[in-house]
Amino acid sequence: MLGLLGGQPRMNDLERYRQLIGFSLDGVHELDVCGRVVYMNDSGCAALGIADPVAAIGQPLARFWPEPTHAAIEAALVAARNGQSMQFTQILPSASGDDGWWLVSVHPYLDAAGQVDGIAVISHDINEPVQAKLALDRVIHGLHNRLSLSELAGENGAARNEALARQLARARIFQQEAAGREHSLKLQLGLASAAQAVAEHASQQAQKNEAIGQLVAGLSHDFANMLQIAIVALSSIQDDPGNLTATQRRLLGYSMDGVQHAAVLAKRLLAFARVHRHTAEPVELVAIVHDIEGFARHSLGAGMDFQVEPAGAELTTLGDRHSIEQAFINLCTNARDACHGQGAIRVRLGELTVSEAENSTPRPAGDYVTLAVTDDGSGMDEAVRERLFEPYFTTKAEGAGTGLGLAQVYGVVRQVGGFVDVESVPGHGTTMTMAFPRLQLPTAA
Repeated sequence: MLGLLGGQPRMNDLERYRQLIGFSLDGVHELDVCGRVVYMNDSGCAALGIADPVAAIGQPLARFWPEPTHAAIEAALVAARNGQSMQFTQILPSASGDDGWWLVSVHPYLDAAGQVDGIAVISHDINEPVQAKLALDRVIHGLHNRLSLSELAGENGAARNEALARQLARARIFQQEAAGREHSLKLQLGLASAAQAVAEHASQQAQKNEAIGQLVAGLSHDFANMLQIAIVALSSIQDDPGNLTATQRRLLGYSMDGVQHAAVLAKRLLAFARVHRHTAEPVELVAIVHDIEGFARHSLGAGMDFQVEPAGAELTTLGDRHSIEQAFINLCTNARDACHGQGAIRVRLGELTVSEAENSTPRPAGDYVTLAVTDDGSGMDEAVRERLFEPYFTTKAEGAGTGLGLAQVYGVVRQVGGFVDVESVPGHGTTMTMAFPRLQLPTAA
């Protein structure tokens, strides 16, 4: 049975948070401090009529609001940057072109130092209760007018009063129904509050991860400094080869190669341990794998035969380089655990086209670039495959893994509109393929 790797809790918590807010009918937009879109749920896309959510990433949120509403959203963003929450109502056009009322809540994300490092904008559709109140006001106003006219005209008959009483009774019923819809609105706002609580938990977990990353980075930096001292000492010995025997010169060369190689690994570990903010940009898979191949090889141990098959062309996509590196390391380490530290891992880079006939929600039609990791380990059965990407699901012994590694892999690929293919046979190994949408760059004139 395949062992599932623990990964970075921050990515898992972020994925769980985004899955939770994806269930909400409220529009949720996550922004950076400058007001640019980092993430939005499906309701958020529908609320602002955004047809291409991927293209909206990195754009100012105000760009998708009508011009007359810019002052309101900008004022709320300024308040959020100062650490203050703000709530206001706003009229926005719907997809049908009709104006609708929205309750907009803007909240700051605070890091461990109490500094604002992001903004959440939650938009709730209150058109129905607002229209109901307006309609109720019109009915009551009309009734009062009619009563006034009746009094002025001397229409005080019992039949007239009875008719007006019935109309007032219907108005009260309508008011009670409006109160029920208001209660429903409060329940939905409660769901948004729950989502915010999950986000705060994710932020706290991220702060813990950042502390761990800083510790690893500090140790790597100190280790690199000590290696530099050893390199200088060995270099001074190499500068005077006349006092060395042939055997000593050979052993000195081996030592110098080993120390320099260790220094490179220390620098790589230092870069890998740093906390990175997700940044979507054009990246090339072949270059990513080439840069991290040595780090991956040494992290897997001497018992693994690790090979990267050559790729014939550039494979460009839009994504976060550090997140893709982390996902690749997670797949390799997961493959090593499936082989119990003794076996072979093959890495293949390539291309894939999903035709319209093969189109489905998990695998949309289109052109993709792929990164596949194959092992000859224990494989997995169908029951494990069905739960493979569930956060915290693991088949390892207690304490051997958190079950977050493959959840991070799934989150990285799905965030850019890709998918993960899994091929596995119990006892005959596993192949996991990350498919990223191909980025067609303009050719030079």
